[in-house]
Amino acid sequence: MKTKMICFSMLAFWLSACSDFLSVLPETERTVANFYKTAADYNTAVVGTYATFKHAGLYGTGGGSLIWLGEVSTDNTEYGYTRTPVSAIGFEIDDLNYSLSNTYFRDAWLGHYQGIGRANAILDRIGEANIDPILKSQYEGEARFLRAFFYFNLVRLFGDTQLVTSEINDPYATANIARSPGTEVYALIESDLAAAEEKLPTTITAANAGRASKWAAKTLLGKVLLTQKKYTPAAAKLKEVVDANVYSLLLNYTDVFAASTSFANNKEVILAVQNKTGQIGQGGGFYTLWTPFGAVSPDFGVTGGPGDGVNKPTADLIAAYEAGDVRKNASIATSYANTTGTVINEAYPIKFKQTGIIRGESDVDYPILRYADVLLMYAEALNEQAQTAAALPWINQIRKRVGLTALTVTTQADVRLALEKERRVEFAFESQRWFDLKRTDRFVPVMTEKGYPAKSFQTLYPVPLRELELNKTLTQNPGY
Repeated sequence: MKTKMICFSMLAFWLSACSDFLSVLPETERTVANFYKTAADYNTAVVGTYATFKHAGLYGTGGGSLIWLGEVSTDNTEYGYTRTPVSAIGFEIDDLNYSLSNTYFRDAWLGHYQGIGRANAILDRIGEANIDPILKSQYEGEARFLRAFFYFNLVRLFGDTQLVTSEINDPYATANIARSPGTEVYALIESDLAAAEEKLPTTITAANAGRASKWAAKTLLGKVLLTQKKYTPAAAKLKEVVDANVYSLLLNYTDVFAASTSFANNKEVILAVQNKTGQIGQGGGFYTLWTPFGAVSPDFGVTGGPGDGVNKPTADLIAAYEAGDVRKNASIATSYANTTGTVINEAYPIKFKQTGIIRGESDVDYPILRYADVLLMYAEALNEQAQTAAALPWINQIRKRVGLTALTVTTQADVRLALEKERRVEFAFESQRWFDLKRTDRFVPVMTEKGYPAKSFQTLYPVPLRELELNKTLTQNPGY
């Protein structure tokens, strides 16, 4: 699926924007009027919806909004760039001093709604599609999964949001749609994921790597329920994934993120953004862009740099790793040698390292859902039900894999803190830190304790200025 992503994404974009201007169409034209006919058409539309993962508002190469809003806005990382007018939008995130015109908020809003629009176009038509019933069910399941994923991010980032469940072709059609309560958004998410897990395939072949399985739907639904503090159903849903024994922790932590680890052998990654080298616009650029700003080094690969300083690990994150934790050296380098051989002591992420001959061209995929997340979420759901002793073994599986001793804490409060720390180092640079601190109501206490100017209203990001100007019915989040 990697090599097809770019052309399918462009086709899906144009089809979603077309109108039926002519009653008679040339056979060579591809428009809404003669698309959505065959199984291949629907497959193209679905793959184009997955391609939204690479939008600048999500996990776009190296500098997608979810990297900034999920990591740089927290105690995990900072912007290692020189402060200039050009870099101001990045430092707004780093400094927790947000402007409504910041493009990372704008792109996050636009990117997720673009994905929702693509999913809606499929769901509006798939019921009448005359295609193989098995494929029809799968494509509907994928569209529902993806729509749920996009809305889950939106409701966590911005709170109440516009709830659009049908295709919209008129560019002004959303101009009067107000924000719906978060409870209604979550109801749609849960409904979509419940349907998706019944329709999605149990097994994803290597040729279809990057597509959602029923286990991805169950995992995401478990996270959705946990986020809403519905601990009992969250635990039950996550236990279904654990009991299925389809996924497991890889023996070596580094193998989870290695370009050489094939999809067939990576039993830990449940869903990931697919990257592919070859100068086709599909290579991953995380490692290149996250190396130190302006630095040139053979350590960074044949091209040697210069780096962009995005997502620079903080000293606090580096100190969070326990002695002997293999995740530290697998995730962070604390120095590099410049072109003269001089060692420069500056930290940068190496979790997604691949040093090829083309800058920003990596095969390393970016994980969205991992089995390690399932285990730690399951432990959290158990602990919040006062089943503290039952939670510990699942945390200790994670610790054992990286060479750490088992936890022996016994109180619910201590396990909460242990989970917070474990998740931080397990998922560093995977855009989870802000969402974790928000979910557990710990964003303000953690950040203020460490000297960051965090305010309670910053557990939601501002509705972008562009959206407020285009739609006068939209209201701004409190505090902005």
